Amino acid sequence: MRYLQVAIRCRRAAADAVGNLLVELTGGGYAVDDPLDIIQNRSSWEITDLVAGDPEWVTVQGWLAEAGDLEELRATLEHRLEEMRELGLGEIQAPVYAWVQEEDWANAWKAYFKPTRVGERLVVVPTWEQYDLLEGDLPLYLDPGMAFGTGTHPTTSLCLRRLESLVRPGMRVLDVGTGSGILAIAAAKLGACPVIGIDIDPVAVKVAQENAAQNGVSLDVRPGTLDQVEPEECDVVVANIIASVIIDILPDVVTRMKKGGRFLASGIIAEKKQAVLDALTATWLLPLDVKEEAGWVAILAMKP
Repeated sequence: MRYLQVAIRCRRAAADAVGNLLVELTGGGYAVDDPLDIIQNRSSWEITDLVAGDPEWVTVQGWLAEAGDLEELRATLEHRLEEMRELGLGEIQAPVYAWVQEEDWANAWKAYFKPTRVGERLVVVPTWEQYDLLEGDLPLYLDPGMAFGTGTHPTTSLCLRRLESLVRPGMRVLDVGTGSGILAIAAAKLGACPVIGIDIDPVAVKVAQENAAQNGVSLDVRPGTLDQVEPEECDVVVANIIASVIIDILPDVVTRMKKGGRFLASGIIAEKKQAVLDALTATWLLPLDVKEEAGWVAILAMKP
């Protein structure tokens, strides 16, 4: 399959808004080419062939599958970008489009994905990298392929750090929109059993199953939606998606949780935080904790 790569150069202040738009339109993740990452990590990454560039600008990239009405999606993208320009976030240049093959999309970014410690015990390790673990470390060996979730983005790292303190052995955990399976795998390594992952993307389901096998953990990964999960069974439900989807699925989330269960929601841009909090209380979920990082928010709530 071919994908239409969309590259948008913009001022740093606009990067999160542009990225969130690409997530909304593509149904997947996005990548950011950030000169500051190169400047700050050149020595540890041992990269010598990349140019740092202007640190005030970043390039945000997303990928549209060669399916459906691409012209309509392009028109929607460009219209929404024009609306963003009027918000005063900084200059956003016109998108640059290029066709890429599936294998190119899946492999080109690997040079930038390095072992990353998240929290006290969890360490995300790409399957093609070597890393010396410390005593007590829980490695998450990962090859995201074409699924969203490497652990390096604030939306995922916020969840991983919270899961460290939240998950106890024997808990039943549900990961909604599992993507690469990283959160479900982390829950399993922290002792949760069983762990269920669901995703509407069959590619993500396949990738999550492969990553689970790579990590030696047992996951029940299913294609589909929340109605495949029995009600009132889960101690913890986690959803690292986007605010609008989180709000839409809340009624189904509540019915899948035990009394006293916890719901961890992430993928929320700061501007949508209050809307999600309002929706949580409207569905009788009690917000317990709000964490924010780099303009992204994770909310922990409880079913009374």
